[in-house]
Amino acid sequence: MKLNELLKYNDIIIQCHNFPDADAVASGFGVYRYLCLNGKNPRLVYSGPQKISKPNMLFMTEKLEIPIEYAEELGYEPELLITVDCIYGESNVKKFNAQNIAVIDHHICSNSEQLPAMSEIRSNYGSCSTVVAKMLEAEGVDINSEISLSTALYYGLFMDTNGFAEVGHPADKDVRDFCVFDQQLITILRNSNLTHQEMEIAGEALNHCSYDSDYHMSVVEARPCDPNILGFIGDLLIQVSTVDHCIVYCRINSGYKLSARSCTYKINASEFVRYITDGVGSGGGHSSKAGGFISGASLGDRNITEFIPSRMVSYHKETDIIYSADGIKDISDMECYQKRRVVLGYVPSAEIADEGTEMLVRMLEGDITIRADKNVYLMIGISGEVYPISKDVFEATYELSDKLPEADYEYSPSVIDRDSGHVNSLEPYIKGCISVSEAVVRAKQLERRVKIFTEWDKNNYLSGAVGDYLVVKENNLNDVYIIKNKLFDRLYKSV
Repeated sequence: MKLNELLKYNDIIIQCHNFPDADAVASGFGVYRYLCLNGKNPRLVYSGPQKISKPNMLFMTEKLEIPIEYAEELGYEPELLITVDCIYGESNVKKFNAQNIAVIDHHICSNSEQLPAMSEIRSNYGSCSTVVAKMLEAEGVDINSEISLSTALYYGLFMDTNGFAEVGHPADKDVRDFCVFDQQLITILRNSNLTHQEMEIAGEALNHCSYDSDYHMSVVEARPCDPNILGFIGDLLIQVSTVDHCIVYCRINSGYKLSARSCTYKINASEFVRYITDGVGSGGGHSSKAGGFISGASLGDRNITEFIPSRMVSYHKETDIIYSADGIKDISDMECYQKRRVVLGYVPSAEIADEGTEMLVRMLEGDITIRADKNVYLMIGISGEVYPISKDVFEATYELSDKLPEADYEYSPSVIDRDSGHVNSLEPYIKGCISVSEAVVRAKQLERRVKIFTEWDKNNYLSGAVGDYLVVKENNLNDVYIIKNKLFDRLYKSV
């Protein structure tokens, strides 16, 4: 769905979920401002058992002049009702009748068949504020042209990702990095989050945490609270000397909100929480801090107090670690493959910036940092994945092609100059290359999860799931990597 599809309606109401948080209010405000800019006169409302009372929310709506109204009933059926940061008909939003329904959200829908035709659900985004920011961008609206709007969207993302600790998708990173916001107001809002009751919740949770000495991990259940409190509890718990990683969770809306922490390089918090929520929700973040959501409907009759600890133990028992420095000792059970002559992309890093420039490469899988160097190239795979390769290895493995790769990127990989902050899409720089037919690798399909610490980055690992392929170059048993299951047959053929 595009925002311009809403402009054919005149009588429009935008509805946030009950007990609206910063993300709901900010995303609703973004839709409100778009409609106003296009000559509409919408209303922004919320309902539920009680009115907004948290100090940060009262301050946010007052200082940013967000015209949100509390409505017990509408009293009529509007021509169009738009729910933001929630899905029409679910338990966390009061159901108002309307002639037409639209939904804008970032949560997983428990029953996608019930979604209205006008829906925009981006469940891999960390906030609904990001969804609305990207929808505004697609309509040519500069969110930074109104400081109240950009500040609201920035704060909405900040609060829904636990102070950006759970930012994982590059679209979220764009909002975080490029929103122009009222710094003084954000500082006040950031320091108006905790109430005395929430401090009591944190203390109670810490008094009842469980600890697994075999894996140096803890899990804590808190009473229902603002998701930001979970991160506060996790930040305290990870400071315990015997705790390497932990999860704090609580019941929220139609499921459970999780916050994860890790202080060991062997466990990436983002990858860890994605494993915990696999099949029942979603998660993401970065190496030391991450968060997620487990859908109550997806969980079914399983007990959350048993489910999370069990998943945490399984994560360790079902995972092997490989260090490329040690190499693969035995390849007798690995089959021989050749790379197919598929057109891939490459970019010499020195063509993007002056040599020595530190650059952040932003892509769907995450961020990596490199320095522009004539001997370092960036390879761009068919799904937009980016990885560095030395010029010598590139020239031995690939030949140049006049064709450009055929790719449909969900997120176009980009490069950010660390010094200037300037952003460049990699796409205009991409050139074509094809693997030389003689390049032979050994590969096998994974029967267990695996982590690989490569020669490029000894502090971060590649993660392979069951069904993915472990690949090693036949002439260099230290060059180990993972190819995702869905890509392997497109890139390799058996020999």
